[in-house]
Amino acid sequence: MKWSRLVIGLTATAALAAPATAQQNLGDVAGSIKLKRPEGETVVIDQGTVGNARRQRLGFQSDLLRDVVGDCLTETSALHDLIEETRDGTSFYRDPWRERVGEVGERLDGALDELELITAEGRYVEAYGIATRGADLARDALMILRSAMAENRPVFSESRTLSEEAVRYLKDAKAALAAASRADSAEEAAPLINPIEADRVMTAYCAGQYGGGSSGFDSCIAEQRAAVDAMAARTGPGSGLDVASFNVIRNNCRFEWPDNLVSQDHCEQTRIAAKKARQ
Repeated sequence: MKWSRLVIGLTATAALAAPATAQQNLGDVAGSIKLKRPEGETVVIDQGTVGNARRQRLGFQSDLLRDVVGDCLTETSALHDLIEETRDGTSFYRDPWRERVGEVGERLDGALDELELITAEGRYVEAYGIATRGADLARDALMILRSAMAENRPVFSESRTLSEEAVRYLKDAKAALAAASRADSAEEAAPLINPIEADRVMTAYCAGQYGGGSSGFDSCIAEQRAAVDAMAARTGPGSGLDVASFNVIRNNCRFEWPDNLVSQDHCEQTRIAAKKARQ
């Protein structure tokens, strides 16, 4: 578990708020978070002090959100696997199995608590909602299993069902976050056309179509260069589109037609026209 994320995030949040007061609050929070490292075990958070840290929010960080959801999925899957081991009828009563449940449970507690510190914005809100639903199910599954262990009664079939459902939700959340991230990337400005790379692409394409040195090759190169010039001069505002919509079209066309600049240019023209017609 990457617990440094929690401490660093809290530090950044406090430092940006109000210098003098935030410094004092940060000291209170940092002092209340106690890292334990029992011999042979990973670092865990003292659950008695997490309540203070929860009052500090980390805000929205898409990379951190993806990492934390991944941690929740990993530990929830591990919990479900441990529950499945009890089908042999003896694992539940064995100390090594219970010790592993304790270790996974502490890591899962930490991941779930960290998820609560994060907020979501824009297209990430839906994915975050799916993740928190899975987190709630995972926490309930862990609570039921711990209660069964405390009472030494192997009655926790609901824990198996809840953990399995939690894994499904967290997998869906992870996929939704990946889709949101791809959408963000598509809206980023495409890199400027590299003349050297453009020459390589058009030469390879035209040589494959006509053979180097032929009249067809020369005409092909001229068409490709005209397409490059047209795309270099094209902008979102000049095309009548907002910047994000234009970037999505340009990036998608670059991805779909990496080896034919004429087709790339035609793709942009067609989709810009279609987008404007829908506005």
